[in-house]
Amino acid sequence: MSEHISESISFVHNITLSHGSNAEVWDTAGKRYIDFVGGIGVLNLGHCNPQVVTAIQDQAAKLTHYCFNATPHDPYIRFMQQLTQFVPVGYPLSGMLTNSGAEAAENALKIVRGATGRTAVIAFDDGFHGRTLATLNLNGKVAPYKQKVGVLPGPVFHVPFPSKDNGVSTEQALKAMDRLFSVEIDVNDVGCIIFEPVQGEGGFLAMQPDFAQALRAFCNKHGIVLIADEIQSGFGRTGQRFAFSRLGIEPDLILLGKSIAGGIPLGAVVGRKPSCPVGASSRSAPSFHAMKPGGQADCRRIWAG
Repeated sequence: MSEHISESISFVHNITLSHGSNAEVWDTAGKRYIDFVGGIGVLNLGHCNPQVVTAIQDQAAKLTHYCFNATPHDPYIRFMQQLTQFVPVGYPLSGMLTNSGAEAAENALKIVRGATGRTAVIAFDDGFHGRTLATLNLNGKVAPYKQKVGVLPGPVFHVPFPSKDNGVSTEQALKAMDRLFSVEIDVNDVGCIIFEPVQGEGGFLAMQPDFAQALRAFCNKHGIVLIADEIQSGFGRTGQRFAFSRLGIEPDLILLGKSIAGGIPLGAVVGRKPSCPVGASSRSAPSFHAMKPGGQADCRRIWAG
């Protein structure tokens, strides 16, 4: 591998790719592979999908970047209209675009703090939400993400993830939550609970629907924002648009990324409009905070085109 690549990056497969088409890739020696990695959930539409390529080429000839909060542009507006209509919930949605899924998660934490005035977060064992400093602490494992990085933003508390595939029952997970709120943290200090409907990094584990429904009722009761991280499970990977639909619930905030733009870096956080309450007894509605709600006009063209 090139001496100019940081040693902090490790590699799973010791090959160098040249090009790809649909579900196949070729290395620089011309060897063909079936791609089961797919950019880790990024390429639901396959490599070089013709419609995606055409959309990128068309938009690149018109406008490649503009900071939306400096001057709005049409691709962003049309994209958000389509995206909020695409997410299957029964309440009005609004949202913002980010540069990645991890950035969407970071913004969601800011939204929660602004909406609730609370800082504590509940996440799940073996979960994965990103590699930025704040999202590291959301991850439900130490190795390889939390080693040698010191104190991470928080507070974040973890509970077991109930799935029929890992031996953790709904009853066990609910008991762990009861213990957490009896021993570790006042429930009134918790701003949000974040979960993956299907854990990716954790082993492709689907959350138990009855637990998800109990979680929804718990958040409603205590004014806690329920965040579904659909960055890896969204856009058709479970046979439905989004995996949370299989659980019989509707989250308050939804994190999107990876296959949202057919291989181009893009993320989003969408949720209840500010005129709608977060949970049943929320103190206030969320507002959307931007790190860099930037201007990847190419990405938005994929949808809006």
